[in-house]
Order: sequence, then C-alpha cells, then structure tokens
Amino acid sequence: MIDNHRYDNYSSSAKRPSVPIRLTPSTIPESLNFDVKRSSFLNVRRQVEAQHFAGVNPDNRKVYSTTATNVTSPPVIFEELKLFVKWGIAVSVSEAQCLYVVRRFLRDHVPVPEVYGWRTDRDEIFIYMEYREGPTLEKVWDMMEAGNRVSICQELRAFSDKSRQLEQDPTDPFIKAEPFDTASKFHNCFTFLYRRRMSDPYSVPVEPFRHELPEDSTIKFIHGDLHRSNIIVTPGRPYHISVIVDWEQSGWLPAYWEARKEQLTAGRSEG
Repeated sequence: MIDNHRYDNYSSSAKRPSVPIRLTPSTIPESLNFDVKRSSFLNVRRQVEAQHFAGVNPDNRKVYSTTATNVTSPPVIFEELKLFVKWGIAVSVSEAQCLYVVRRFLRDHVPVPEVYGWRTDRDEIFIYMEYREGPTLEKVWDMMEAGNRVSICQELRAFSDKSRQLEQDPTDPFIKAEPFDTASKFHNCFTFLYRRRMSDPYSVPVEPFRHELPEDSTIKFIHGDLHRSNIIVTPGRPYHISVIVDWEQSGWLPAYWEARKEQLTAGRSEG
C-alpha cells in the first residue's frame, strides 16, 4: 500500500463545548494517507507485539460478518489489537475525516470509535479504528425493559444535541461538498436528483411534496444513519450506548433529517 503518509495528533482540548464549534478545512486532514500520531493504538500494538513474541495471546483475526446489503468488502477485526479495519471501494476518506473531527472536538460527549489513520490504495480506502466489543442495539432492543429503552433514547438525544454544535465556517466553506446554507437550497437539490438524468429534466413539473418540506429548518451536523445496527451497547443490563459507528452518511443537513431517516430505516410499525 501507499506509505507516503504524514502524522498528526488530536487536539488535547476536549472541554465541554458551550458554544458552536466552527470547522474549517484547515482543521481536517486532507491527506489520502494519514496517521494519528498520538493514538492509543500505538501503545496497544507494542503490548500485543511483546505478547506475541513471548508466545501468548495469539492474534485472533476474524472477518466481521454483516448482512448489510450495501457492504461489498466485509470489515476485518484484529481482536488482540482491538483494531477494526473498514475497507473497500465503497469506503470514503470523508468518513475517516468525520470520525477524526468528532473524536477531536467532542470525544467526551459523542461516543465514536477512535480513528488511528487511513490509507488509500488505488480505488480502495482503508480506515483503521478502535474496535469496541458489544451487541448492537438492534439485537437487544426487543428484550429491553421500557425504562431502559427510554434511557437509551435520552442518551441518543444528548449525543445528537452535542454533534449539532459542529458548524461550517461560512467564510471558509468546504470544497468538494455542496455547502447548503439553507434548507430551501437542499430541498431544491434533493428533489431534483431523480430528474437529473432525464433528457429534459427542467420540463418535468416539480413534485407536489416539495412544497410541504419545511423551509424554515436549520442546517445541523448529523450522523445521518442512526439505525439500531449502527449503535453498539454495553454487554450487560441495563444497557448503555458504548459507541456509534458508520458515519459515512454524516454531514450538514436539515435538522429534521435525522428523525425522519430513523423512522424510515426502523420502520413505521416499530416502537
């Protein structure tokens, strides 16, 4: 793989955010190959290597099985290293950058895996991150007591409120992404997507539901796919959220988007 990477380290400031945190391109690593220099993985790797050469604790490497239909390359887990590798042509550097930013600025408030770095090898992206063992919320939801369900929802609400404090600096917008500063602009683009490939897309009438979308919605940073399968909980009862994974759909979207997306993926009939 390509090894012309550079090093950086997380900001040491992980104080409780009291005001919106404005991000600029300068706060996000742009390199296609990147290592977080001061990550816990470096210490873990040294320990595991010592154990390996001593003949104890062999590496229990396994492929993570998943039923997700959009996954082409199943992630790989190195249990002894507590390392989770997400890779493939469908993986993007932007997801790794997102993990880096959320961890850097909100590590005490939003539970995301610690990202150790990423690599680009032709069309494939490799993201190296912390592995957290535990069941998904999807697996334990049906056996949870009502009170525990409520507490989990309260935790999610708190995490969501914190992540929404991340803002783009309007004077220094991100390149390679549509900088929607209003919900109206987003709605116009979103409702135009299916017509984009038509021979004469502008001749097709605007969908009736377009006028029902809330134009006064604010733009907030959201996870974008808070399905129960993307929420890892602690092993024992009462369950608590351990880590939230799969941030590839995260970004700045209308504030209502997270809730509507959850309803769509969870199913209207579920509680």
